Amino acid sequence: KAVGDGVAVKPTDKTVVSPAAGTIVKIFNTNHAFCLETEKGAEIVVHMGIDTVALNGQGFKRLVEEGAEVTAGQPVLELDLDFLNANARSMISPVVCSNSDDFSALVIKADGHVVAGKTPLYEIKSK
Repeated sequence: KAVGDGVAVKPTDKTVVSPAAGTIVKIFNTNHAFCLETEKGAEIVVHMGIDTVALNGQGFKRLVEEGAEVTAGQPVLELDLDFLNANARSMISPVVCSNSDDFSALVIKADGHVVAGKTPLYEIKSK
């Protein structure tokens, strides 16, 4: 648990969607990761791939800007999966709640194959 509790997914589609409704509080300059804050205060970090920051933004396209209000399932990033699968160390992508200690529980809902914008990954329970 280096960053927080959550799950990891391996993308098979070029569109990365917001896992919940909230505000995009940070998109990294290299567009490989973003941070979302929900209205209940959960801070969710979506980091596409492992060591992908080293690609200096190649393979990633930003679809929204910092400060954007987004809905669950709304597209946030677009991936060039052919490039990324060939050049990234791994495309396994953590989706974690960085302040999970502020909540009573994080209950994993996803198992096996998930569909972006449709399959709930986890539920964050308030204290």
